[in-house]
Amino acid sequence: MRTLLAALLTLYGIAFCQERSSLSVEAFLLRPIGARAAGLSSMQVACADEPSALFTNPACLGYLRDSTTITTGTTLLSFGRSLSNIAASFPVSSQITIGAGIVGMNAGTITQRDQSGTALGNRTIWQGYGSVAASYRLTQVTSLGVSGRLFYASAPDAASTGSGVALDAGIVTSVLDRATLGISIQHLGVMAYGAERFSLPWMLRMGISSQIPFSTEYVPITSATLGTTDTVELPSIEHILIGLEAQLRTGALTPTIIAGAEIVPHPLVALRGGVALYGESLGRPQLFPGTLLSGGVSFTLPLPIPIRLDYAIARGYTASPLHTLSLVADL
Repeated sequence: MRTLLAALLTLYGIAFCQERSSLSVEAFLLRPIGARAAGLSSMQVACADEPSALFTNPACLGYLRDSTTITTGTTLLSFGRSLSNIAASFPVSSQITIGAGIVGMNAGTITQRDQSGTALGNRTIWQGYGSVAASYRLTQVTSLGVSGRLFYASAPDAASTGSGVALDAGIVTSVLDRATLGISIQHLGVMAYGAERFSLPWMLRMGISSQIPFSTEYVPITSATLGTTDTVELPSIEHILIGLEAQLRTGALTPTIIAGAEIVPHPLVALRGGVALYGESLGRPQLFPGTLLSGGVSFTLPLPIPIRLDYAIARGYTASPLHTLSLVADL
């Protein structure tokens, strides 16, 4: 009985330590931002479709809608913590789109005590960053993007309070007009805590996605000036999106390969899911490592201002699943 109890306590301690390791700024950078990203197990580098793209691949901003778009969301983490974000994109011209966003993490509450153990009060640890991004559309099918981040981490003691800066860059382009290729490099920067300074953990992402319509309509269009008639291909809104993404993190033994899919059976509904096909687990590379597994759903409200509600459930570090809620609105 004692052996069983010791084993259970050890397993719980390992899970708790894994979850607590995410309290550092450099660790929570690896979490997906937004319910769509969470529902696809963070497969976003080639298919992000709302302003939180600036947290994954700023080049995707060039593929967004022509109107100003805003998104906000929250991920409910274990041990009373949460990760929240808000972002917006603004088309400046037919070629340039800018975006800005904030990510904040409630990393938990601790009780401060003096040397004699007397409680001095509770203190919530906050971490987060602000990001500003811009994308430039080179052609109809190719976009470049760059973003800058400013980090801040608050803690009860000055030695644990820090700040930092980082740079992200990316590209999105079409492949034979049948798929989209996205590449980004993230978190090229430094973080300082007191007198200590260290590099943030960079991540290289490369992915490809393809949107397959359920049906296609061919519409003849006659030129008013030349009098010639061309046929235009109009894919249906109903479609399935499939994709693969490879993510290589600082210090990882091997890239993590993620597969994701999104089905839009109706213009107002979408279903999605994602899973890690290959990656590192328990210190060794393996198939289906179990590190990423998620699903989600979206509902678009038929309002004068289109509003999309996203929800995702994903596997967490502990046994508790992570729930993410997001709202996307075209203004």
